[in-house]
Amino acid sequence: KRREDVMNQEQRFWHRFLELVQSNFKPSVYDFYVADAKLLTIQYQTAKIFLNRDFKKEFWEKNFEELMVAASFEVYGEPITILYQFTEETTQYTPQSGAIQPIENSIAEAAPAEILPTVHPDIKPKYTFENFVQGDNNQWAKAAALAVSDNLGGLYNPLFIFGGPGLGKTHILNAIGNKVLSDNPHARIKYVSSETFINDFLKHLQLNDMDSFKKTYRNLDFLLIDDIQSLKNKASTQEEFFNTFNALHTQDKQIVLTSDRNPDFLDNIEERLVTRFKWGLTSEITPPDYETRIAILRNKCDESLYTFTNETLSYLAGQFDSNVRDLEGALKDINLLASMRNLSEITVEVAAEAIRSRKQTSPQNLVIPIEKIQNEVSNFYGVSVKELKASKRVQHIVHARQVAMYLARELTDNSLPKIGKEFGNRDHTTVMHAYNKIKSLLLVDDNLEIEITAIKNKIR
Repeated sequence: KRREDVMNQEQRFWHRFLELVQSNFKPSVYDFYVADAKLLTIQYQTAKIFLNRDFKKEFWEKNFEELMVAASFEVYGEPITILYQFTEETTQYTPQSGAIQPIENSIAEAAPAEILPTVHPDIKPKYTFENFVQGDNNQWAKAAALAVSDNLGGLYNPLFIFGGPGLGKTHILNAIGNKVLSDNPHARIKYVSSETFINDFLKHLQLNDMDSFKKTYRNLDFLLIDDIQSLKNKASTQEEFFNTFNALHTQDKQIVLTSDRNPDFLDNIEERLVTRFKWGLTSEITPPDYETRIAILRNKCDESLYTFTNETLSYLAGQFDSNVRDLEGALKDINLLASMRNLSEITVEVAAEAIRSRKQTSPQNLVIPIEKIQNEVSNFYGVSVKELKASKRVQHIVHARQVAMYLARELTDNSLPKIGKEFGNRDHTTVMHAYNKIKSLLLVDDNLEIEITAIKNKIR
C-alpha cells in the first residue's frame, strides 16, 4: 500500500475509536482516560497505545478494547491486537510487504509524561450529598457545591463556603470529593485541613524536599481545604499557598475553601489571598432553623438502635439551636445511657437526663443570657433595652444595638435567628451585618475595643 493510504487508514481508525468513546462514556471519563492517550504505531495487526499513567491500563482493557476492535473492523475489516506502553518512544522497524505501516513519528513527538507523586485523597466516605440534610440555612451552599462537582474549574472557582463551627462545612467538602471520585475514580483530588497543609509544608521545608510538595499540590485536579482561616500569621505558608492557588487556578483546576468567617473578615491573611478567595462564589451556611434541626435529628435517629418519640425530637431541637455538632453529641449521650439501661424507646425524660451534664454549667463556663448583655450595653451607653429592640435609627442607639448584637454573637451559642428574635424579631442578616460592622471597626478603633472590653467584664 502507498504510505499516504496507510496513514489515512490509521487516522480514520483512531478518529473512529475516539468517536465511539465519546458517544459511550461521560466527558469526564474521556478527558481523564483518553484525551492524553496517543496511537504510536500500527504494525502486524497490532496497535501500540501510549498511556501517561500505568494504572489506566486496567480501565482501558475493561472498557475500551472492544471499541478499538469495532473501529478496526470498520477500517481494516479485521480485528486488531492492543499493546500499551508508558513512554512515547517508538520502536524503529523495517516495514514488510503486506504489514500495516507505522504512524509518522510526528504523532508522538512530545516528551515522556512526568510521573507525579501518588495523591491520597483523605476523603471521608460517610459524608455524601445523599445524607446531607438541606434547609434554608445551607441550600445555596449545597447547590453551589453540586454545581462545582459537575463542572470542575468552571464558573465557581474558587468556591468559598463560610459559617460557624458544626454547621456542615466539612460534610459538604467531603461530599464534593466523594461525588467527584464516584464520577472519576482516578481524579487527582486532595482534601486537607489548613493545619495539615501547614504541617505538610513545614515537613517538606525541613527535609529540603519542596519539589515533592509542589508536584503533589500543584498537579491536582481538585483541592479542598478546610478552615482556611488557620493560615493567619503564617507568612511563609501563605506565600506557598498563594503560589499553589495560582498554579491550580491558571490550569482551571477546582479549588474549594471553607472558613469560619466571610473572607472580608479574615484576620492576618494577606490581601492578595483574600482577593483571590473572592474571585469565584462566596456562600454562607447559617445555624439550622427548628424544622431543619428536626430533619437532622430524624436522619441521625434512623441510624440509631433506639426509637425516639416525636416529643423527644422536639425537645432536643429546642435545646440545641446553634450547630449540628451539638445535636450529634447529644444523641451520643442518649445512646450511651440507653445502652447502659437496656432501653428501647427514648422519652423526653430519658433524653433530659442523658444531656444534663452537657447542659450543666460551671462557674468558669456560665451560660450568658442575651437579656444580661442587653442590660449591660443599655447601662453603658445610656439607652433603654426597649430602644435596643425598637426600630429607631438614631445613630447612638444604632451603635449600641450593633454592639449588643455583636456581643450576643461572641458570648453566647445562640443562632443568628435566635439573636434577631431577641432584638425585636429582626432578620438574621441584620445580626450578621451588625456583627461584621463592629468587628471591622475594632480593627481601627482603639476606643471601641476599650468600651467592649469594659462591657464584657461587667457581663462576666
